[in-house]
Amino acid sequence: MAENIFSKHSRINEIFKDERALYSEFLPEKLPHREKEIDGLAFCFKPLLSGKKPLNAVVVGTPGTGKTVSSKFVLSQLEELSGRAKSLYINCFEFNSRNSVLFLIANFVGAALPRRGLAADEIYSRMLDYMKNCNFVPVIILDEADQLLAKDGEKLLYDLLRLESEKIYFGLILISNDFMLTSNLDARIKSSLRAESIVFEKYSPKQLKDILRERTELAFFDNVLDKNVIDVAAAHSAKLGGDARIGIESLLKAGRIAEKENTNKVSLSHLKKAFSLMDSAVIKKTFPFLSKQEKNLIKLISSFDGVYSGELFEKYSKIQNHLELRQFRAVISKLELMNLISAPLINVKPKGKSKFISLKVPKESLENFIKEKT
Repeated sequence: MAENIFSKHSRINEIFKDERALYSEFLPEKLPHREKEIDGLAFCFKPLLSGKKPLNAVVVGTPGTGKTVSSKFVLSQLEELSGRAKSLYINCFEFNSRNSVLFLIANFVGAALPRRGLAADEIYSRMLDYMKNCNFVPVIILDEADQLLAKDGEKLLYDLLRLESEKIYFGLILISNDFMLTSNLDARIKSSLRAESIVFEKYSPKQLKDILRERTELAFFDNVLDKNVIDVAAAHSAKLGGDARIGIESLLKAGRIAEKENTNKVSLSHLKKAFSLMDSAVIKKTFPFLSKQEKNLIKLISSFDGVYSGELFEKYSKIQNHLELRQFRAVISKLELMNLISAPLINVKPKGKSKFISLKVPKESLENFIKEKT
């Protein structure tokens, strides 16, 4: 009888102790180098423990700086301590309309609504009825909130904030890569939001090493990582804007490559293969689904070694007619989220802070992909 194909895979060298520690959705028991930011978020929602109204929070920072995981961590700790609050996480890259977000919130508080056929005002009315009798305070995380605000997000915020007139308590966390997220909001909405702003600075190379070291201790068996693997992964992440997620994902991929080759060590060659696979995957996964305007912007960015957002907006405006600054910022945030570009906010004398935008994938890989498709 022929050997079962899975039998040979059972004899591979064990690399991972628990690879789930390297998954994007993994929630660590502690988050190094984010103590101040976590304390800031805890301050916002501590009032819920005594039945008081929480503060809202606007969490901003470049990709991979711990914004989402810190927000989830704080709310999981809050839920563990008290049944007064329950959190709902919504990624606005996926749910980026008023209807879709209201639908998720309404169902979260107990209103079992059909997915189609209801107008936003009807969904809001049903949500309101259930919120009045809700036995917990909903805390809503709107991740990638700029994707929502670029469409009809202001109307949604107005919907949520007017719940206060019904004496309904809720908490709100807006997460974004856009440091100017709330600057263009209607003054009345901004005033009602009354949010604490919590800024997540990008990780330093040393901090990235600490984060990757802690994750690898959970994920890998002892002594399976060759010397310098963590250092190189951290340096690569630092080069790409201090994005910890890149380092974590590269270690996961390197470990899987080592397992596939049935070696007992994760080497630098495995890590470099992982970097190359990630670059190619990012381009193949994202570029074909960009709009024509977004592709033109990526091509324009690739013509610079790096460019300030003001100059880029000026040049892009000549290509793209009727371009508004808010739309431009939303596209920049989207491309940043897709790991196609890096856009850290830096000080530019004497003008102040500005985003410095550069391609995050190898220019040659992008050009080769475009040639293949044309």
